[in-house]
Amino acid sequence: MDSHPVALISTSTPTFTFTSLCNEELNNLLKIIEWPLAPANVSLELSTHPKTSNFFIINPQTTYMVGESLRVLIIAKDHKGRLKNYGGDLFHVKLHSPSLKAGVSGSVKDNYNGSYTATFIFQWPGETMISIRLMHSSEAIRILYEKRDERPDKVFFKGYFEKNGTREVVECNFDLPGQDVCEYYDQRNEEKWVCQRPKRLPCHSYRDHSSGGNRKILTQEEEQFFSMSLIDKEIPSSIGPLNVLPLKNATNDIKVACIPGLTSPIPAGFYYQDVWKSLVCSNEPFDDHTKAAKCLAGKMVYMFGDSTLRQWWEYLVNFIPALKEINLHVVHNPGPLLASDAELNYLVQWRAHQKPLRMERTGVHELHYIASELDGLGSRKGMIIVLTCWSHFLTYPVGLYIRRLHHIREAVVRLLERSPETKILIKSANTGYRFDHGSDWLSLQLDTLMRAMFSKLPVTILDVWQMTTCHREPENLHPPKIIIKNEVDLMLSFICPQ
Repeated sequence: MDSHPVALISTSTPTFTFTSLCNEELNNLLKIIEWPLAPANVSLELSTHPKTSNFFIINPQTTYMVGESLRVLIIAKDHKGRLKNYGGDLFHVKLHSPSLKAGVSGSVKDNYNGSYTATFIFQWPGETMISIRLMHSSEAIRILYEKRDERPDKVFFKGYFEKNGTREVVECNFDLPGQDVCEYYDQRNEEKWVCQRPKRLPCHSYRDHSSGGNRKILTQEEEQFFSMSLIDKEIPSSIGPLNVLPLKNATNDIKVACIPGLTSPIPAGFYYQDVWKSLVCSNEPFDDHTKAAKCLAGKMVYMFGDSTLRQWWEYLVNFIPALKEINLHVVHNPGPLLASDAELNYLVQWRAHQKPLRMERTGVHELHYIASELDGLGSRKGMIIVLTCWSHFLTYPVGLYIRRLHHIREAVVRLLERSPETKILIKSANTGYRFDHGSDWLSLQLDTLMRAMFSKLPVTILDVWQMTTCHREPENLHPPKIIIKNEVDLMLSFICPQ
């Protein structure tokens, strides 16, 4: 197949300014997330179709060995079965053995000509199958990209104003062009939030925030590219289970302790009997709640982020009997949430990040910037910081996300300067985004930016992207308990390395 010239989606420099992020770094970040751009206005029948596309093994063998690589060529075809001649499709690829409850992610290289090379490494002996799913066609991704920049109003929020018994509810967002608004500016974080100006109440009577809703922004033609028959679908293949033999006198044991600064390769680990085995460091399961509690003894665990991190807080509170929730008299989902174990003297707190936040109604003063929270912490002994920040930024131009991460990163640097013993753990994005304007492609873009921005700091990136994409359970933004357990166990392995 002849190579085809490919244009790349590049993100123009954001219109806002940073006080301390240099243009060189900003341009480098935008370059990292460039993506092959499908031609404009391609008809549906010319877009990639999962049922007509196929794949085959490059240099197939009758048997394989644990530790060997497997290379697979994916051929993208359109609805009529014709070969594509440009790239940009998004695939999720894995090896898996349902009977062994085993799975491992592979990597995909875009050849820019309608073909893709997937690479895997065998991790366990026994029958192993290849799974390749088309998540989005390149044509659908072009639409996602355009709408991300052109329609930041696709998701909106409600602002609740109240004073002397008078109440008004208005629309709020990062910006409401052409409208008369109340503007709320945080100078430290260089962020603005606006609400439509209430008819009867002053701007300072802004009391509560909540989700508003989603706007329909796709034309009928565009909607066809996001049909459920085209998204997250297996590519068919006649390839049956592969026979993988054990490697003699070999051990999978990783001897490296789980410490900050380790890189996260592909694969970063694999599931076997539903237990995650890290290929980065010597992680271990925390099946006994006593062991988990002893790990946390004397520590202060501050979690800042979204509902995917709240799941970790909820898991710990449900798992450890002595870890008791303290009733802060707030709505549970937006929190904040706090639990402590008086006997072993530790606490675990979760707090939602500042707007944008698609959650139930909560007081605007309960929502804090992560950077401001970190700046408010001293050099206390036993501090553990766990962060995640991505899902609520999917629908906005990436410049907004870069600015938020930039200030979080600067606050992390300041915290480590005054408290070098503090452990900072950053949870990656989950796969499994399935809401109107959500997509794993949008998540991947932000996750790539996050990893790049924190790559030079002595922090830990907890790679749950792979943990959510290669498990036997269907991918879900809020994964089931078995996946959450493995994620929390990985976190505890870094808090208490062996």
